[in-house]
Amino acid sequence: MMMKKIRQNMALTMLLCIVMLCSALSAQADATTEVHVVKYAPDGTTILDETTVTTGWMETNLPVHGDGTTHYYHQGPVFDDDADRWDPDETLNLKDKGALKGTDVKDLCDLVGGMSSGDEIKIKAFDGFYKSFAYKDVYTPEAEQGPMVLCWHKDGNSVPAYDDGIQLVFFARTQNAAGQYVFGNWDMHECLDEEYRYNYSAIYPSSNGLSVRTVSDIEIYTTQSSGGDASTSLTAIANVEVIMVGISLNRTEIDYGDVGPGLSSDNEPVEITNIGSSDVDVSLEVEGKSGTAQDFYEQSLFVDNELYNPATTIAQIITSSSEDILTQLRVPSDWNEIGTQDATFVFWAEEA
Repeated sequence: MMMKKIRQNMALTMLLCIVMLCSALSAQADATTEVHVVKYAPDGTTILDETTVTTGWMETNLPVHGDGTTHYYHQGPVFDDDADRWDPDETLNLKDKGALKGTDVKDLCDLVGGMSSGDEIKIKAFDGFYKSFAYKDVYTPEAEQGPMVLCWHKDGNSVPAYDDGIQLVFFARTQNAAGQYVFGNWDMHECLDEEYRYNYSAIYPSSNGLSVRTVSDIEIYTTQSSGGDASTSLTAIANVEVIMVGISLNRTEIDYGDVGPGLSSDNEPVEITNIGSSDVDVSLEVEGKSGTAQDFYEQSLFVDNELYNPATTIAQIITSSSEDILTQLRVPSDWNEIGTQDATFVFWAEEA
């Protein structure tokens, strides 16, 4: 009888171990390793641009946020009736998200043309759960909020070993009294419009409810037609002549169309070919046809998602090779000059 009980206990123990192992493997399998980024037209269905990138590609090609040592925190609901549910001191029910590395949601949005004021974004998990955010939350976050980061590395482990990854975490730039980087419930109240906050059981505010796990999709819903709204009273029509020095380009002009304040143009690619006998560094110089035009491009022109800078090398090309660069206008919301902004883009090549 005793032997029978022992065998039964052993069998039960083995069964529990198998169940626990299967659960662990299932959780690990749920981790995502790539993100589909898509931008929709105002009708909500027409795709303007889309791409899918892996976490490895993000780490190699986009700025990495987090050093893998610093911990970041969100805050859960405060159930104590005697305490302030918003807890401005950020001391109650903190959720340690771990020592993280990841990619700014903004940088991923820019891969498909970016967002403009009035646009909305959905961060979606592979199971369909999502949270929505406004343009300002992504592009102009307050320090208390910090950038919205899709994290793919935690406590020394990258996805898929990082079970909750890819995970959305707000990298607050401010600390509580204990020196912790907390995006707390009160920060959520102050930084996000009410419709984008999270309330547990519709009663208890919790910034932790915004930390979407196993993210698989970023969806941008724009309110502006591609290339901007031609009826906007503050319209900047960009006509650009392209000149090359020491290299070959696949186009001689760029027409960005009508781009109003706070709006972005379509991405306009330029293929640069090294036709010389040595490797070259390529730079871009913008020559506005007027002072206003010069100001316009210095504030609005982005090259490969970086604001135009004539001192920057935009491409390094070996002999008989080509490289594509992406140009785009992102007009500041306070731009107030009406009219066509003519300019010449001069691409210079210097021996590397």
